[in-house]
Amino acid sequence: MVKLQLSNRYQHEAKHFVNKNKTNLDAIKKTLRLFLQNPSHPSLKMEKLKGSLYWTIRISLSNRIFFIWIDKKTALLIDIGPHDKYRKF
Repeated sequence: MVKLQLSNRYQHEAKHFVNKNKTNLDAIKKTLRLFLQNPSHPSLKMEKLKGSLYWTIRISLSNRIFFIWIDKKTALLIDIGPHDKYRKF
């Protein structure tokens, strides 16, 4: 089972992400529940961003959670938002 750590940036962005649309909260909860149980679950579409330490998991078709692995069982959530945010990483 995976453990999560939340960066300040993630917490800040998640708050804005949920405030934009309250249904996003349920989507985040579902995604993180799956990730904690099985990071390789097919619906998460987990992928490593080319040339970086960052990974993403899918919340919806257009939204992602960005994270890095601290160790084999601990993920640090870095950011959340539109798929195109990957360009920052």
